[in-house]
Amino acid sequence: METTPLDPSLPGVRMLQSWIREGLVISIAVLNQERIEGRLIWQDPEFLAVERLGSTRPVLIARRHITLIRSID
Repeated sequence: METTPLDPSLPGVRMLQSWIREGLVISIAVLNQERIEGRLIWQDPEFLAVERLGSTRPVLIARRHITLIRSID
């Protein structure tokens, strides 16, 4: 599978980068209706890494399974 490079000119990519810099807590809904909440720590073309509250290891979420991302701060 070929990965498309992350395009920093896209508004969604820029918004997520600003949320990373600000350390905002976000909520991500995925296809199976699960909601994952935590602080977004990095993104790449395939995954978002979210550090859940009280956890020391991030959860990786495949972009293709995400249905909604919103800040909750």
